[in-house]
Amino acid sequence: MAGGHYDVIGNESWVSDLQHASPRVDRALASLAESLRRDGSLSSEEKGIVVASIAATKGDSEGCRRWVESFCGEFTEWRALAALLFLSRGAPAARTLLVATGSLGEISSRPTTSNSPDAEEIAEYFLEVFGQIPARVTLLQEHAPEPLDTYFLLREETLGGHRLDPRLAQLALVGVNAADRQEDFTYEHALGALKENASAGQLVEAGVCAMLYGGLASWTTAAAAITRVLSNSDDHTF
Repeated sequence: MAGGHYDVIGNESWVSDLQHASPRVDRALASLAESLRRDGSLSSEEKGIVVASIAATKGDSEGCRRWVESFCGEFTEWRALAALLFLSRGAPAARTLLVATGSLGEISSRPTTSNSPDAEEIAEYFLEVFGQIPARVTLLQEHAPEPLDTYFLLREETLGGHRLDPRLAQLALVGVNAADRQEDFTYEHALGALKENASAGQLVEAGVCAMLYGGLASWTTAAAAITRVLSNSDDHTF
């Protein structure tokens, strides 16, 4: 692979074998690597954060570490990003990111846990975000209030602009969901990113970031979701 793109795709033997499938395959891999490592609508650092997030959700600690070390610049909010990944994909993704970034600390005393949020506060939040209270929230309101607290607190903390740039957090989840070919949630977070002033180009590049771990099918998912967002053709009722 010309140009030393191993820092993007990896230097395992299978990468070399894939390159040697044909010159056109080699060029295809190089083109993807070049698009991910250079500044565009998203900076190379922002792309690095998106791809590192995707790598963590796929359990690729080595790939995640490579992206963190090579492309994520001065970003330091790894624990907050891990909380975002816990929200989206649960404990394994959060742990993979923290291991890859060396952010696992010794267990120590923590500040007293804050009080449970008020039910009215939760309802107002979801009404503001979605324009209505989604069925997945209503079910928790009626039958499982503690998990609803979990959902609300994690979502508001990680996407609400407290420690993470909310635009970048939404774009990271565009990539994560596209990589898993989850069109509705790719749409939800593309819409969220647009509300945080992400450009169309940034949405597209976040979707392209999914291709390394999700293949071209992930871009099909991203493209469908982004088209819905940009055309305003969906009333966001899922």
